[in-house]
Amino acid sequence: MTTNNIPKIIHYCWFGNSPKTKLVKKCIASWQKYLPEYEIREWNNADILNCNNQYVQEAYKAKKWAFISDYFRLYALYNYGGIYFDTDNEVFKSFDEFLHLDFFSGYENFNGLISPFTAVVGAKKGNSIIKDLLDEYNDLHFIKPNGEYDLCTNTTRITNYFKRKYNFIEPYDENKTKTLENNCIIFPSCIFCQYKESISYAVHHFNASWTKKKEAPLKKMIKKILRKIFSVYNEK
Repeated sequence: MTTNNIPKIIHYCWFGNSPKTKLVKKCIASWQKYLPEYEIREWNNADILNCNNQYVQEAYKAKKWAFISDYFRLYALYNYGGIYFDTDNEVFKSFDEFLHLDFFSGYENFNGLISPFTAVVGAKKGNSIIKDLLDEYNDLHFIKPNGEYDLCTNTTRITNYFKRKYNFIEPYDENKTKTLENNCIIFPSCIFCQYKESISYAVHHFNASWTKKKEAPLKKMIKKILRKIFSVYNEK
């Protein structure tokens, strides 16, 4: 039996050999509680070995798991449809009312930086937005000719794509809903990212669960890159 809705599949990524943290287990338990009819599909090391994408294989050699997840969330949504969750997304309500859409996500507010959200993304199988974003990885190398890593984040890639295709530019209003095209919606940050009682469907804890302590400089570099791109500078 076929359906025109987003299928009830939750995709998440867990790469590397680190055990799942208490927070990750809590978040997955929330998916099971509020989305009991959804299949939960984990993308892990075995999927990397079966993937022939050069960007993924180079990121795998460098053990940069977060960048591998950037590819696999798109691969999963394009080939299967469903909803992608970062492992630090805690769910509070059913997502069934979003399943009629072709594509949905939201805004995130990370230390005052407002941008399109990639930690919760829903899409029908074969969605054109997901295809365009996935196709960008066809010719990408994670390791540049000079040996440096391509540290462009998925948030940057999707932001630049929205600029090119929809003239969707900052400053963004995180409190408003944005329609990209028919049935493709970006929701306010309070829906999937920032917690607001009785309104939020999920909250993003910004945990970076599989990031080891030795990778802290990478996280700082990514924040610096994002701040530069959006001309937002925050001091701790």
